[in-house]
Amino acid sequence: MRTGCVIVLASACAFSAELVLPSLALEREGMVHAVFRTAPLATGHGKLSIEWTDVHGRVVDRRTIPIEMKDETDAGFDIDLRRAKAMQNELRAHFLFDGRDMQGRPDHRDQEARISFVAKPPAHTWWDYDVIMWQHYSPELFRKLTALGIDGGESTGRGGGLPDFLLKNDLRWYAENIATDFFSAYHRAYPDRNNGYEFIQARQAHKNDPASLEPFKRHPSLSDREWLARVHDRLVEAARAHSPYRPFFYSLGDETGIGELEAAWDFDFSDQSLVPMREWLRERYGTLGALNRQWGTPFASWNSVMPATTDQAMKRADDNFSAWSDFKEWMDICYAGALKMGTDAIHSVDPEAYVGIGGGQMPGWGGYDYARITQSLTAIEPYDIGNNIEIIRSLNPRMAVLTTAFAHGPWERHRVWYELLHGNRGLILWDAKSEYLDASGNVKERGREAESYYNEIRNGLGALLINSRRLADPIAIHYSQPSLRVEWLLESRPRGERWAMRSAKAERTDNDFMRLRESWCRVLEDAGLQYNFVSYQQVEQSELARGGYRALILPRSSALSAAEASAIREFVAQGGAVIADGTPGTFDEHGRRLGQGQLDGMVSLNANVLGYQLERITGKGGETRDVVARMLERAGVRPRFAVTDPGGNPVQGVETHVFRNGGVFLAGLLSNPSLRVDELGPPDFHSNEQFAVRRSLKVTLPQPMMVYDVRAGKQLGRQKEWKVELDPYEPAIYAVSSEPLPALVIAAPGRIARGATGHIGIRFDGDTPAAVHVLHVEVTDPGGRAVPVYSGNVRAPRGRAEWPLPIAFNDVSGQWNVRVKDMLSGESQMAAIEVY
Repeated sequence: MRTGCVIVLASACAFSAELVLPSLALEREGMVHAVFRTAPLATGHGKLSIEWTDVHGRVVDRRTIPIEMKDETDAGFDIDLRRAKAMQNELRAHFLFDGRDMQGRPDHRDQEARISFVAKPPAHTWWDYDVIMWQHYSPELFRKLTALGIDGGESTGRGGGLPDFLLKNDLRWYAENIATDFFSAYHRAYPDRNNGYEFIQARQAHKNDPASLEPFKRHPSLSDREWLARVHDRLVEAARAHSPYRPFFYSLGDETGIGELEAAWDFDFSDQSLVPMREWLRERYGTLGALNRQWGTPFASWNSVMPATTDQAMKRADDNFSAWSDFKEWMDICYAGALKMGTDAIHSVDPEAYVGIGGGQMPGWGGYDYARITQSLTAIEPYDIGNNIEIIRSLNPRMAVLTTAFAHGPWERHRVWYELLHGNRGLILWDAKSEYLDASGNVKERGREAESYYNEIRNGLGALLINSRRLADPIAIHYSQPSLRVEWLLESRPRGERWAMRSAKAERTDNDFMRLRESWCRVLEDAGLQYNFVSYQQVEQSELARGGYRALILPRSSALSAAEASAIREFVAQGGAVIADGTPGTFDEHGRRLGQGQLDGMVSLNANVLGYQLERITGKGGETRDVVARMLERAGVRPRFAVTDPGGNPVQGVETHVFRNGGVFLAGLLSNPSLRVDELGPPDFHSNEQFAVRRSLKVTLPQPMMVYDVRAGKQLGRQKEWKVELDPYEPAIYAVSSEPLPALVIAAPGRIARGATGHIGIRFDGDTPAAVHVLHVEVTDPGGRAVPVYSGNVRAPRGRAEWPLPIAFNDVSGQWNVRVKDMLSGESQMAAIEVY
């Protein structure tokens, strides 16, 4: 790739000149060879003056190079891309030359050229926490937003050019809504009609003619090859435009799904869907006879195979829902496959990119089988519904997860901390009412509230948690999409044809299967424990044994494959405990009722915890929690850190989050209210007042260990137990180590010339038990002002790191200060550097 942007000055020479770089998008990894190209061939001598500037106004490089040429056009020189601190850069060159041309005549040249280039952001992986503003502001207002801890924005990924308002502030973005018309075809916003207009029309058509399959044909089909090719090419084009700037992630679409959010619907009966579905069924069953035996159907040929609609499945007297359930599985496969196509298209241009969707829904309809989605995407911004956050991080811990902030106030502050402790790597801000800044740039109430905790998380604490491994106790909760289908059909059958009129919200608020899963999570958390979800696929693949689990919870796991049942029986034979709600395995994985449960006699405890989530809101449920805790303790499962009241009694409504960083543990304590409390039931339960109080707690360790208060930045000494006064809206976070963390040591040059790069060496005075220290570096100029372009976070694997300080030619001279803080121990060291 060679592109030059040419500017020619009027002079004694009318020849053109250009600057040439190896690429217009360069990595910040070393020396890059640049060429000033004149014409025609030149013989003589002169000088080339170069100046490299960036969007921050820094003069990164400035020098004059003597030039000797003999029948040449190119004058080469190197620039050090390690000095780059911004994406947008400009290189200018001024060429003064005197010589003789081929006929011996004087050859005087006075030429200028300039070229703009991108220095790619250095982040190849998502290892730090980011706060991203969705709304577009002017460059001047965005500059003020950065003081609140906001470090990125959003840009339309489909056309529209690059976001100049972000580039002028050297801020990254995520590429939004690239293919929403395909992935969110039935949940789109329009200026002149209701949102989800197409779904409303389909529902009305089904109401008018319930026997017709036309309302159940998706337009476009997720299996439509022409559409898939069109979307693929569009995504490739978007990646080519955005990849030089390393977006946070590419969003394939917002609030995507097979139909309208999580609403149940019988998509897709189009030929584009049915033809490949029959091929999939042929591969799965092998013979038509095998399919007919499973489905209880008399199809004479593969081309005549038709799945069952929901209405037809509800009327099956034999409770054989296979023809319906297999079809629903096929649609989950289609949706996940379309997402995978999108990821692959982006990766064909930008192999390291994070690719995801926005507005992810609860587990259930609309394609939201997270066992498949987590293998198709590398990033996601889900609404926290139905424990999808815990399911995602269980099934794919490498997946980058963000959340969206819509509100303000103390519970919103709590929610941001809550999602961080549950593994989130960033926050997208929805600010439709301009609540952070007014038109003059003055900070408003929402901005004042958020500034302190946005900056605290951004200044190293978020990175520390992201670079530590979140731990779960050896408890597996079964995640079963086949069981979800069966339970939904059994629960919906009394409604009859009214199922088709249920809204997406009704699927969320009137859903015992989801409430049961949420109740199990809350009872375990209230017992001081953490867990992983293990999918139906993973159970078949022996994950229970491989993951070292001691207990398996089956929350109405009514549909099990023979392979799952066999793996669970083996788990029990090896000493594992099975706790079930209901009778597990009464259906096979296709949704056909069996003569008896596949795990009869294998269940250690039958527990009904459906009501626990409501009980705990009113201070009840302690008996249920204690029964479960005792059962788990008999299975060898107990909390790593015991969190009790000062008298040693169990506490309700406090969640303990444990992370591991090498030999160091991080324990985060945070109040644990019910999310979406207004959707849980009668008005009596629409309050988290029970959890909005300061709690006096005691933390007890198995043996005395060194304890550090991470947020306070201080050492508590060697402790076996300590007291905590827990704020209702913010966490207490402690680092715990069997040995003291070594002292922080920094080595900095005493002087750095303007235009030179100094290097701050960072280490510890002994071996550290931590795998990765996260350090926050703050650089201040002689006026005592923080310099964001030179400040930031850095990882120190095994306690060693280096922080470059590429002082610009136009930086102010005088005494600069560099302060380095270790986020684990809270220790800080400072060095003074003279810039001259």
